[in-house]
Amino acid sequence: MIDTLADRYKVLPSEVIARATTFDLMVCDTAISYRAALERKASGEPDNHTDEELLAMVSKARGKD
Repeated sequence: MIDTLADRYKVLPSEVIARATTFDLMVCDTAISYRAALERKASGEPDNHTDEELLAMVSKARGKD
């Protein structure tokens, strides 16, 4: 992930280590996951979760267990 951030921001990895925050890491992880999901969708791979599972995850995240 450090290499990915360094490449994106065009800085050395040591600069990323010195200046990156957990927000940078979260955004990077989200972007990588989203790209992977798009690639899976484009290749026709099925989703790993059912609609019910996804709705349960959203409810839990919103605090509506």
